[in-house]
Amino acid sequence: MPKYRLWIVFVAAAAAIGLIAALFPGRLSRNGNGTVVVYASVDSEYAEPVARAFETETGLRVVLRTDSEASKTVGLVNRLIEMKDRPDGDVFWNGEAAHSAKLARMGVLTPYRSPAAADIPEEFKDPGGAFAGFGCRARVIVYNKRLPPEDIPKSVLEMADPKWKGRICMARPVLGTTKSHMVALWLKLGDEKARAFFSALKANQAALLPGNATVRDRVGDGTYDAGLTDTDDVYSGMARGLPIGMAIPDQEEGGLGVYMIPNTVGIIAGGPNPEGGRRFVDFLLSTNTEKFLAERGARQTPVRESISVPDGVISISKVRRMNVPISEVSARLDELSAQIDLLLR
Repeated sequence: MPKYRLWIVFVAAAAAIGLIAALFPGRLSRNGNGTVVVYASVDSEYAEPVARAFETETGLRVVLRTDSEASKTVGLVNRLIEMKDRPDGDVFWNGEAAHSAKLARMGVLTPYRSPAAADIPEEFKDPGGAFAGFGCRARVIVYNKRLPPEDIPKSVLEMADPKWKGRICMARPVLGTTKSHMVALWLKLGDEKARAFFSALKANQAALLPGNATVRDRVGDGTYDAGLTDTDDVYSGMARGLPIGMAIPDQEEGGLGVYMIPNTVGIIAGGPNPEGGRRFVDFLLSTNTEKFLAERGARQTPVRESISVPDGVISISKVRRMNVPISEVSARLDELSAQIDLLLR
């Protein structure tokens, strides 16, 4: 073939490749340089604005993959495990930490020590560098405002009192943050006291609901007087005008402390766009993102004490916390949550 014809073919092929790249960024090679696929178990109302801000700053496109309210953490974790040898995502943004530690042990997440996490306390980081934590929610008692102030529970353990029979609710302990919270509580109490507590909850006919948002709604509509849920669910319910209040439990001297659950983020091992994934992780772990999550509807607690919080947002330095290491909760997560589920049924 004459050289000029070869040149025409080359130019035409290059133009076609350029057109494909413009129409389908990140599709030409496994690098996927134009697209970052993020598995996210957090509510889309918070994930979407962060993803769009990242797109504006970097020019990269973010594809968010989420799951249902009831099973979003467990569902996404199981999907990532199933796809370990053929991952189609770059980042796992998880609304809690115990399952992230599980994925790290299984090699589903790969180490990446983000420079943006340099000032994040070590307790919120995986020792092997597979994930880092930021923006916490707290596990709190949501109550209907018809309750007299003196009747509002001050401790999670009070819900085992017979006076609450038929009046309390929680999400099933095999799901989401309730799962890790109840396992942490078991570890804090020890086997004997934990079995007694969960047996008492069953005797009190504690309702097991599909998710934390359902707990808030059923307390809000008066079906139950009180329940266990996350701070962001309470805040969003208050914003909608539900007649609910929030009690931060176990703050008295010697109390168990409130269980704080950070967001975590890590790179999916073998994902199509590791470079883009690392940029998203850096963005998510920045102080600006923590400030955003504290100030917006999520009202999440920054893990950095240097970040001031708006009025009404829990400050991590001003609450008594239930300090159970993430690694310990994760190591017994499935075993103990199954036991707890049986005790409550």
